[in-house]
Amino acid sequence: MGSRFYIRNFILFGLLANSQLQIPVGEMEYNLDMEISGLFHILTDVQKYFGIHSIITYRGKVDLNPSLEQLLMDRFSLPLYTIRPDEGPLNRSYNHSGVLIIVFFTGLDDPIMEAINDANLRKNLRFIAFIYASPRNEKKHFTTEVIREFFEWCWDRSIDKTVLIVRDKTNIDMWSYYYLGKIYVLRFGVVHSFLEALRKIRFNLTVQVVNDPPFVFWYNSSDQADLTGSNVSLSGSIGLMIVEFTRYLNATINIIPIPGQQTARYEIFQMPGNQTPDIVANVVDDNSIRAFSPMVAESQICLAVPNRRMIPPYRYIDKILSPGMYPALLLSSLGVFLIKYFSQRRRSFLDPIFNTIRFHLAIPLPGGQLHRLPLADKLVEVFSFFFLGLLISASVSVMSTTMTTGIWEPPITNVETMRASGLRIMTDDPTIPQAFMYDVMPRSLADLVFVVDTETMFHHITCLNSSYAYVIRTPNWGAFRLYQQRMKREFFQIAGKELCSSMRPIRVPLSPKSALRFFFIDYYRTVFKSGLIHKWVQMGFNKFREIKNLKKLPIETDEYFRPLSIDFFWVFICIYIGGMFVSILVFFMELLVHRYWR
Repeated sequence: MGSRFYIRNFILFGLLANSQLQIPVGEMEYNLDMEISGLFHILTDVQKYFGIHSIITYRGKVDLNPSLEQLLMDRFSLPLYTIRPDEGPLNRSYNHSGVLIIVFFTGLDDPIMEAINDANLRKNLRFIAFIYASPRNEKKHFTTEVIREFFEWCWDRSIDKTVLIVRDKTNIDMWSYYYLGKIYVLRFGVVHSFLEALRKIRFNLTVQVVNDPPFVFWYNSSDQADLTGSNVSLSGSIGLMIVEFTRYLNATINIIPIPGQQTARYEIFQMPGNQTPDIVANVVDDNSIRAFSPMVAESQICLAVPNRRMIPPYRYIDKILSPGMYPALLLSSLGVFLIKYFSQRRRSFLDPIFNTIRFHLAIPLPGGQLHRLPLADKLVEVFSFFFLGLLISASVSVMSTTMTTGIWEPPITNVETMRASGLRIMTDDPTIPQAFMYDVMPRSLADLVFVVDTETMFHHITCLNSSYAYVIRTPNWGAFRLYQQRMKREFFQIAGKELCSSMRPIRVPLSPKSALRFFFIDYYRTVFKSGLIHKWVQMGFNKFREIKNLKKLPIETDEYFRPLSIDFFWVFICIYIGGMFVSILVFFMELLVHRYWR
């Protein structure tokens, strides 16, 4: 990760070896000049990386000349507070944000150690430095067992960003620790970085995972047996990132699959037996961990709606003619029928019916027949023909275009168009109906939502069923777009902003006490800049296809309309031929009857 990455790890754990941090002396002295000199080397970088806002010193009965407070004020322009052991916990009126604590103590039984046992202060603690002030003429020094006991005391009180400065004969030693299942104690100079220490240990990492395909999921395979030692593997962009992170640490992983399915609430499921995992290979909506957990995505709950929906041919007339046209057409037909029937007496009842049909089809009469019509009939024929001819011509043009190109439903972009579409909303997430009820999603659409099992929804989506709209979370949308990548036009699309929830940052949850949190964010930034995230998305999608046996991606579907062929008009051609045949047959029958019957 580079030198700055290791410097930051050193600041967090006191684990970066630097030649300036071991200060040899010729003889043992009864002052703390060497300890303070080493402390100041650390504090300079601590202030740079942590943004220290105030300093609190716990000196107990240790007096220095010049005083530690004077030395700190000469070096740092920050508020400074001094606490004595008889004063108890820190006064709540003090500034708690960005606190750096310096503690001088003479042993674990020193009363000053109880004064720093302040849970309220530790919430904003950035760093704490312990300096062992050895009493005069002390013959025994801090042993490894005592140092381990000291760090166990720190761990019990949730103090993990710390350094211990002690004098060992003629040298100043600086110690720190980290916790991964147990306490590991490190001394500067023995290891060059925290990463090196972790790689030497080759510890086993417990990873909890709940299926959230294709973002992250587990499957039965020995693909990662070199890491897991079992028949369980991880995939998806988050799963592969955790796997590669484990390889980077030279560690192994123990994957704990949790039954169930990740929901839109992004909750962390409890492991069996109340175990605590090192990493949860899912994502959570929790900004309290942003200091050490990077934002891996922004999540929204959205509706995936059909991009283009063709109207069935039997509904063409409904779409072309407005509903008000039907009463007008009925009244017009009735008026024409009455005029045709009563204007000419002694006529068959079928004659005005055929004339009404002919009239509305704008079939003109020959001049001789028009001349013999009554005046009312003439007026209807002459003054209505121009309008009906124009209407018929326009209707034929529209119908011709419609029959060759199709008619498409209007796009779904808001609540009104969604409700007008007549589609219902399908989801396999049991928390989604509550999201609609609590107005996270449009509450007016709550009655359209219904919940199905995961397999049913998966079948409808992969079959590209446009009869429903589907609730989808945007982190999973990228994989669904890959499923449609070979289509000329994406069959489904995310609807407009009105049909999406507000955006939420989601992160990979790490334990606030885990030592991994101190460099995971740098690891993520590096892989993000390298473009590996996009590669893992594609790899996770390919593995998901393999597991679900999706061998072929959709290229084209029957829903896409093609120009009508001659076969579509074959029925009408048959009607025309049949009518002409009947006409010819009747003509010959009448000819025979009139010639030979008589």
